[in-house]
Amino acid sequence: MAFGYQVLGFGSGGKVSADPGIIDILVVGGAGSGGAQYGGGGGAGGLVYKTGVQLEVATTYTVDIGAGGTGAIGIPPGDGNTGEDTTWGPSGSPDFTAKAGGFGGYGFGPDAGDGGSGGGAGTQDNIGGAETQTGQPGDSGTYGFGNEGGDTSGLYGGSGGGGSGGAGPNNPGNNGAAGGTGKDYSTPFSSEGDSGWFASGGAGSSGDAHSTHGTATAGGGGNGGQIYSAPKGVAGQANTGGGSGGGLNLNTGGSGNGGSGVVCFKIPTANYATATTTGSPTTRVSGADTIVEFTGDGTFVTD
Repeated sequence: MAFGYQVLGFGSGGKVSADPGIIDILVVGGAGSGGAQYGGGGGAGGLVYKTGVQLEVATTYTVDIGAGGTGAIGIPPGDGNTGEDTTWGPSGSPDFTAKAGGFGGYGFGPDAGDGGSGGGAGTQDNIGGAETQTGQPGDSGTYGFGNEGGDTSGLYGGSGGGGSGGAGPNNPGNNGAAGGTGKDYSTPFSSEGDSGWFASGGAGSSGDAHSTHGTATAGGGGNGGQIYSAPKGVAGQANTGGGSGGGLNLNTGGSGNGGSGVVCFKIPTANYATATTTGSPTTRVSGADTIVEFTGDGTFVTD
């Protein structure tokens, strides 16, 4: 007689899957690129950081890494380009989406682009891009991070792109503004070989020969262009979600590409040992945990 439960017999071929583990996960979107001609910096990719995420048994988690926005050419002048989203979760139904960074504006042009963090405005009374990451359903500012790009006051320096840790500053006269700050995850992910900072905004370009370009903060953002010496906005660092700096419309005064995104998570090593991956993520051991970092597309399959 059965009493409300089932006994799994030996030799039946049945399998009881173990708990696949709990992870802490970081997901960063591809950043925007800066504008060209007194350009604002590109907005950082949106950033999602969530602790205590329960993995499901026998599930394929798909990783899609967002590319950074292509840099602006410089002649003719123009806006930068928006990056691409980075996603993690079951195929077709991601658990987390880190939104693409917005493009930086150019001088005398339209406003900068919205994104995970908004792009910085080019010169002459333009408006920085809005952030879209914290407004994402399910995030609501709890574990999604993004900020708006800076505005301009009518002078010639470009404004900073927004970062995961702070808004892009408005342009300070003819000087280019700094990029918005990123966020530091060196402690939870025991960083080795990188700074542990992610998703800072690109900085704005300088306005004339007597002014200075904006500089980016830690988190992969690029410096703005500087008249005569280095007119091209510096590219965002790959796999940080850092925005590229704004460029100038002199010589090669465009902007570099925005930094591509990344997915990084920490999982108990015993659980990682029973899973399988594609896409060749890098791994490192930290105490009883394994840190897994995807810099390109791939999958993580639980037992």
